[in-house]
Amino acid sequence: MKKAGEPGQENEIPEPKPSRLEEALKIIEEYAKDLREIIKKLRQHLQ
Repeated sequence: MKKAGEPGQENEIPEPKPSRLEEALKIIEEYAKDLREIIKKLRQHLQ
């Protein structure tokens, strides 16, 4: 029998996972940010 305070109790709240849409949006935002940085560096290189 488990004692109070031990892991595995039923009243523990699992950490919510981000939805697939939220995860996809985060990845797209990071990708766009990286592309902006690349464009900025290329523009500086051409000047």
